[in-house]
Amino acid sequence: MTRFEIDGRELEENEDEYLKELFDLPVYNGDYEDIYQYIIGFYSKTLITLHNSQNVDPDLIDVFKRASEYNSLVKFVIED
Repeated sequence: MTRFEIDGRELEENEDEYLKELFDLPVYNGDYEDIYQYIIGFYSKTLITLHNSQNVDPDLIDVFKRASEYNSLVKFVIED
């Protein structure tokens, strides 16, 4: 299973670079829809865990939720 651990405090410091590095994206310009499209394309079981969600843009949290609803292989969990 692939796992992504997201720390809202680190995300808050430099969101674009953090997400680009975390998901190993070749190009990311801050468009949350790009993250959504990337996640719905996962073809193996994936767990995305978010810590310190109070530091994260609610729109980005929504992207993770929508992607996990669309792709049954993706599970999104908020652990504060």
